[in-house]
Amino acid sequence: MILIVGAVAGVALTAGSIYLNASPTGTASLTGTLFISSAGQLTSAGPAPAYVATYNVSLAAIAGTGTMNLTLLSNTTDVLQQHEFQITNFVVTPNNLTMTFLGTNVSLGWINNSTVWNSLNATYTGAWGPNAPPNELRGSIGPTNFPGVPSSYYVVLGVSIPSQPQDDIPFVVAPVWASLVHDAVPPPKD
Repeated sequence: MILIVGAVAGVALTAGSIYLNASPTGTASLTGTLFISSAGQLTSAGPAPAYVATYNVSLAAIAGTGTMNLTLLSNTTDVLQQHEFQITNFVVTPNNLTMTFLGTNVSLGWINNSTVWNSLNATYTGAWGPNAPPNELRGSIGPTNFPGVPSSYYVVLGVSIPSQPQDDIPFVVAPVWASLVHDAVPPPKD
């Protein structure tokens, strides 16, 4: 009898975990980096780019609305004219993150285990530049999403859940819902 109850409970917990982990959510906290290069691409066959900058990114949303903050890390001139962005329509799934800021829809795809994007494995990433080859393009994002960045520059935005295990499809919903269930707070309506 105990064995049967244990087996049924195990199946129920596994099914619940799969359901929760595959569900989209509008609530999450992520961190990462924004990389900007005047080369117009990630790699450059010519001389070094005249401008390169890296920013820390913190992104938090509850029920689809939140903020994204950018803080300059590198010792260079700050081209950004805005460092805090109001986020709407935020939705994260195991394979994609979408959001709207400054009136533009942005999409970042999950990178699980890539040799091209090795430094961004286990992140949601978007990248674009006018000189970038196809293997350096990801999602839907560009320099015009960041006021002050010239349209000829290359940008890479990569964010992840801070406690996310490496090289695994992100199980981002379970930790959020687990904390909500633990505190007996109903989940937000997305």
